Amino acid sequence: MDLKEAKFRTQSIVARHPWELARLEVVIDLAQKLLDNINSSGGVLLDMGCGDTWFVEQLSARYPNIRCFAVDINFTDETLEFLAEKNRHTKIQVFRTLDDAQVALGDDTVSMVLLLDVIEHIADDITFLKWMQTFRAIDKNTQFVITVPAFQSLFSRHDVFLEHYRRYDNAMLERHIQQAGLKSDKKGYFFLSLLLARAAAVMVEKATKNDKPTTGLVEWDKGHAVTAAIKNVMLIDHYVTKLLAKLGIKLPGLSNYIICRKSA
Repeated sequence: MDLKEAKFRTQSIVARHPWELARLEVVIDLAQKLLDNINSSGGVLLDMGCGDTWFVEQLSARYPNIRCFAVDINFTDETLEFLAEKNRHTKIQVFRTLDDAQVALGDDTVSMVLLLDVIEHIADDITFLKWMQTFRAIDKNTQFVITVPAFQSLFSRHDVFLEHYRRYDNAMLERHIQQAGLKSDKKGYFFLSLLLARAAAVMVEKATKNDKPTTGLVEWDKGHAVTAAIKNVMLIDHYVTKLLAKLGIKLPGLSNYIICRKSA
């Protein structure tokens, strides 16, 4: 969860939104072979723009041999202290900057970089991706797993609140990573079922005024049964879309992903 939104979470609202739960499973599915290899070798994963660290904590629980470095420039000193104590019995380390993480890494290299709904927050995403590749720990074997919100036509107050500069489509995403010196191994969309719902919400938004200060993730208070049911619908959506893509039928979705590495 983005730290901008996490500050609105209250102690009475503790359930994770089904979108977050489903996205976790989708990313693991898309990068499963890579994660298995990193876990087997005890390699390093860098979660850049990690937010409230929930995602990397779930990964660490499933892949306990992976050394996880979680970085977010919005961490305060108090947050860093809290998260360091919370994760002191895990292989998760938290940092405010990539420079700090580089010092802790020493001579080790990063096997995978997660940029999950991050680069849409950056005015010049191409320069940012080039900059990341200048760090010694990121080499030609480092895999980047990137997810972003899809389709600029769906840009809304949701995006304004989260300080997004843009939404993407696959062609734009691949063009930007190529201009940054990366080459694509795999790309696509996920969450087709949410696409029409978001399109309808954007239409309603244009006709009404909505001053809610959050996107709804922190306010999710449904029971486990409802949450699990909605999450499972999204996962069925993902697996059906994935199967159809193998058959040559490529469908859009509310999110794009790309898995890439240095081109040279």
